[in-house]
Amino acid sequence: MHAWHAMALDEVEDALGTDFRSGLSDEEVSRRLADHGPNLIETAPGPGTIRLLLEQLSSALVWLLLVAAAVSGFLLDEWLDAGVIGAIVVLNTLLGFFQEARAERALTRLREMTAPEALVLRGGHPRRVRAVDVVPGDLLVLEPGVKIAADARVVDCVHLEVEESALTGESLPTFKQTDPVPAEGVLGDRRSVVFSGTTVAAGRGTAVVVETGSATEFGRIAGALAIEEPPTPLQAELDRVGKRLAVLALGTAGIVFLAGWGRGYSAQTMFLTAVALAVAAIPEGLPAVVTITLAGGVQRMARRNAIVRRLPAVEALGAATVICTDKTGTLTHNELRVVEVVVAGQRWSPGEVDMSQPRARRLVEIASWCNDARPSPSGWVGDSTEVALLMAVTEVGEDPAAIRAAAPRVDEFAFDSRRKRMSTVHRTADGVVVAVKGAPEVVVAAASAIEGVDGPVGLDPERREDMLARAEDLAARGLRTLALAYRIAAEAPAGSAAAERDLVLVAVVGMRDTVRPEAEPAVRQARRAGIDVVMVTGDHAVTARAIAASVGILDGGEVMTGDRLRDVDVDALAAEVDRYRVFSRIDPLDKVKIVEAWRRRGAIVAMTGDGVNDAPALRAADIGVAMGSGTDVAKEAASIVLADDNFATIVAAVREGRTIFANLKRVVWYLLACNASEVMVMLIGFLVFGGLGDPLLATQLLWINLITDGLPALALGVDPAAADVMARPPEVARDVIGDWGRLLRRASVLGTATIAALVAGHHWLGFEWPVVRTMVFSTLVLVQLGHAYEVRARVEGRGNRLLAWSLLASTALQAMVVYLPVGHRLFETTSLPAAGLGVVVALSALSFAVGSALDRFFTRAG
Repeated sequence: MHAWHAMALDEVEDALGTDFRSGLSDEEVSRRLADHGPNLIETAPGPGTIRLLLEQLSSALVWLLLVAAAVSGFLLDEWLDAGVIGAIVVLNTLLGFFQEARAERALTRLREMTAPEALVLRGGHPRRVRAVDVVPGDLLVLEPGVKIAADARVVDCVHLEVEESALTGESLPTFKQTDPVPAEGVLGDRRSVVFSGTTVAAGRGTAVVVETGSATEFGRIAGALAIEEPPTPLQAELDRVGKRLAVLALGTAGIVFLAGWGRGYSAQTMFLTAVALAVAAIPEGLPAVVTITLAGGVQRMARRNAIVRRLPAVEALGAATVICTDKTGTLTHNELRVVEVVVAGQRWSPGEVDMSQPRARRLVEIASWCNDARPSPSGWVGDSTEVALLMAVTEVGEDPAAIRAAAPRVDEFAFDSRRKRMSTVHRTADGVVVAVKGAPEVVVAAASAIEGVDGPVGLDPERREDMLARAEDLAARGLRTLALAYRIAAEAPAGSAAAERDLVLVAVVGMRDTVRPEAEPAVRQARRAGIDVVMVTGDHAVTARAIAASVGILDGGEVMTGDRLRDVDVDALAAEVDRYRVFSRIDPLDKVKIVEAWRRRGAIVAMTGDGVNDAPALRAADIGVAMGSGTDVAKEAASIVLADDNFATIVAAVREGRTIFANLKRVVWYLLACNASEVMVMLIGFLVFGGLGDPLLATQLLWINLITDGLPALALGVDPAAADVMARPPEVARDVIGDWGRLLRRASVLGTATIAALVAGHHWLGFEWPVVRTMVFSTLVLVQLGHAYEVRARVEGRGNRLLAWSLLASTALQAMVVYLPVGHRLFETTSLPAAGLGVVVALSALSFAVGSALDRFFTRAG
């Protein structure tokens, strides 16, 4: 692969076999088009609609639910239950289907960003052609506003500036040149080439096409977007839980079937009972609760300016152990401001400028005169450094418009990369004044005096070195520097050389992108929550280090530059990636390497970005977070979009994600403990008391699942955040079960209380079997509802009124089933006598007390 940016023009011309004066002939274009193919970003065809739908059914839990729905309807004749389960599967399938279409949309957006046509030089004549017909060796004609059709080497240019922010992350247009640059330069430093999809901001030139289609930098990014998006930790964990539940349900059903059949029950009766038990062992409400809980999180995060595009990402962000964040616009305002002014013998902040001094007056005049920014209804618009100067003038109480009106501009010498300065000529009451601003080393070298308190004094070597040293100090602290100077002339100079000599140096100003005030507290909160925050930026190392230090990211960590990163493979980087808190001056695909290195260390990575260059990394990360002001490609590749581009919003979203996972963990814990207790009751009932009758009927099992897996589980899923949710480290394993022993212990308490109701009703109170079975039925419902309250009682934070109302509603429904005639007909229950009801209530209360006591005991013992 040629390093076109590092090759001399004659080498490029020979390598491409073209003529920089006349371009290619039509015959040669046809031949090259056949060899290289059209100038299109080629992508593999995406999966069809049917395949996408089928992929949504690949989860073990989904297949388990489909079997449960079929069994409930066709074997148990419980079509309402089957319909509910089927609706859950359909909802989840449709959500997944619409989310999976994002990858293809991202590639479509990328293709839309390429140019539709191009102006080329062929056979010595300019010709407008379709961009897809551009071939290597074609000469592109570059003018302001032109969208560049292919990667090309600059052949000729006059003040050529190209807007490349979407590709390189550079916030300002890049000046282009014909001279080669070092081969190892990052994209932002390759000033001798222009890139497909970028736009000419100013100037003009010609460039010879060197790469087309998928070989361009945009094409490489399109290839990287084919990275398969990793499943979220919750998705992976729920899939494991689903497989375990399938084994548990089938095993238990088999044991119950054999036990009942061995006791003389008919095979048909035991088959239906075993199937009902298998269905009962499956928490069919879990997918619905997960979906509703995540959807609720989407709404809450939207109110915090975080727009969720991929539902599981709501929870996944809470698991993040590493946040790789951009600098510009995320940690900063993306707005340059003057923060320091160096004059002879003094340093001023913008608010400390002493306007009683003549040199302060001269400073605001030069900042206003030598400046092309213009007013608009929303403020000043123009070059960011010029806007910063005018904002500083306004801060000291001066009016730039009035200053300009008092000294009309009569001539100007625009900035260019060779002179590194800009000059304007003004007619004032004192005569002609030349106002100059530019790079400190250039302006100081052209100055012969410096403005003192009482006027200009000679700029001797000592003063010159002092001002240069102060300028270097500003730059070392990550500030962008400009020197301001002037010259009074008898008449307007004839050219820039005459205007920009014997200057009077007034000041060196330092500017930087101001840090968002909420960034530092947000970084501190993230670190307290056990999250590593890493800055990944295309900016220079000095600037990146300064910003990282100011917001608390650096904190003793190191800075790795892009040139070093490119020399390190992923394995080597993974071994030491935790040493680095800042990655500066990096190329787009280097971000993917950083993500992969962290993931190989077992980290769950959230990556932020806004440009086309960020899209591959956003897709490769566990959670891609795009900026609302970013490109459509970045937004399509991301899971979450920040409407306010604010790092603090990411941390707030992490808090929401952790709350959601904690709620889901409680829901899963609650549902599995309840379902396990049902399995225990049925198993012991058939093995020990099978001669007395069915411990529970199939319809009763399904009713229990309906009222305990329904409202109480949903209420647990929308619990408010615990007080210490951001004081704990992230749960990387995403183990929704946690301590299986504790889960089985709790299920045993629930099941034992229910079996005790059977024993008390039959052996102590001597009730008929329908009454005993109703006691078992009611006890199991009440102990499970009590378990829901006990699960919530362990949370420190606000109360959950919804849970309280759901428990009351479920209890009322169970009472109706027991005491109303319609319940007697549908569920074969009987009204409980006072003694039976007393036993049910007492055992339910005892279950709650014993379970809580055991939890406290084992917690202290552990």
